[in-house]
Amino acid sequence: MSNPEVREPLTWGVASKRLIKLLVVAAIIGLPLLYMQGRYKVVFDNVKGANCLPYSVFLIDLRDRDVTRGDYVAFAADQMEPFYKKGTPAVKIMAGVPGDRVAVTEQGISINGRHWGPLTHVQPGEKLREMGRRLDEFLRDEQIPTGQFAMLGTYERSFDSRYWGYIRHDQIIGRAVPLW
Repeated sequence: MSNPEVREPLTWGVASKRLIKLLVVAAIIGLPLLYMQGRYKVVFDNVKGANCLPYSVFLIDLRDRDVTRGDYVAFAADQMEPFYKKGTPAVKIMAGVPGDRVAVTEQGISINGRHWGPLTHVQPGEKLREMGRRLDEFLRDEQIPTGQFAMLGTYERSFDSRYWGYIRHDQIIGRAVPLW
């Protein structure tokens, strides 16, 4: 039979050294995590049936709101029902900036002459049509006003600025980096 190992009693000096080591390790690991928690957020853009973008999970940099045309941008939804409730984080591509020309016609939406896609959601059998919304409600030819942006998806089934108009700068949450 073997003797169990006998440990010496823990002294204040040994205990304090262990505690200091533990605090140093906690600081090394914890402080960067706290920093990241305040700066980054993961958003799942998973509107059922919309298939708006080639990605559905994004890392949002909450401190980077200096976004430009072509960036993935996270923003808080406002008046985007029935697909997004007010305040829901959404992610789209910033397709138009103040001063750009937006034309929404029966053929779809174009920004500065670039065609982005048709008006799918107002076709017979689609959600907005079932809600009593008409195609002519969405038709327009205008410049994007100062402080507003056109946000679009990459697929024709995207529920985006062709239907709900523009977002305001104060709705921007941050730059979105696609994860998968």
